[in-house]
Amino acid sequence: MATAGLRTLDDSRVARRRSLRVDQPRKPPVALRPLHRIWRRTIDGIQVMPVALPVRQLTPGLTGLVACQISDLHVDREEDLRRLEHAVRIINAQSPELVFLTGDYFSGGDTMRRYLGEFSRTIAQLSPLHGVFAILGNHDHWASAAMISDALKASGARVLANEHQRLLVRGEPLTIVGIDDLWSRRAEPARAFSGLKPEDCTIVLAHNPDTAPYLRSFAPGVMLSGHTHGGVVRIPYYGSLIRSILQIGQQYSAGLNRYNEFYIYTNRGLGTFWLRIRINCRPEVSRFTLIPCAAESENADVAPRRSRPRRRRRATS
Repeated sequence: MATAGLRTLDDSRVARRRSLRVDQPRKPPVALRPLHRIWRRTIDGIQVMPVALPVRQLTPGLTGLVACQISDLHVDREEDLRRLEHAVRIINAQSPELVFLTGDYFSGGDTMRRYLGEFSRTIAQLSPLHGVFAILGNHDHWASAAMISDALKASGARVLANEHQRLLVRGEPLTIVGIDDLWSRRAEPARAFSGLKPEDCTIVLAHNPDTAPYLRSFAPGVMLSGHTHGGVVRIPYYGSLIRSILQIGQQYSAGLNRYNEFYIYTNRGLGTFWLRIRINCRPEVSRFTLIPCAAESENADVAPRRSRPRRRRRATS
């Protein structure tokens, strides 16, 4: 029995040492450490983006409401989990009334199973006045939509999969609409908007900005997305070097942009996938202050509308 106990103890020590070797990257050579620090700042230096967010049908009582958004966490390493913990502290410091999570929490099944519990406990620390609302992204469906949804629900978040949640905020009606992922062919806008009227004030969560053409007939108030990581590498006066991710237009890869009668905000995301780089594209916490949408402009850009989503090949987002 004593021998078995010692063997078990030794096995646990070996497991911990292996875990430390995996989780804690080796320090770079001394000569490369200045470059390493610069690189770490580009992928870990979270930027709080203050945004006056125009929302159609916004009532006067909701003007000035503060909400925050994070997206594309890709919690695949200990460093990603630490970055998420930092983002949660930043969000709570904003004292938001609502928090929105717009998908791609992990890159795949292996890292999801490893970090799912810690991820859920970290999300549970968010403390907005009126709740946390979440949708899934393409990577979440490629990992396990059911397990990730359960972890989000355990953290206190409301997961919206082609459905909506009516709220009473400051005594005024506000509806959060969640559209499931477009690339996974699970987006059902008609189901998500079922029972809603064009005059309802809605905030729509849709992981992929390319969901926009399928929402026009439902008169969304505003749409919040992620998916693009802001373009990853952005060159001054040129924009992102990645030109093929969005069908509605490259300008929708980051920030606030008008799409016909409503606005889309695309969050640059917290994490990285495949290429662990960011250039002029820091990880982001969006801090929204809701404002009424200006009168519709006859010169608003018109994007082509398709009857249904087309199958897309998997891409690095």
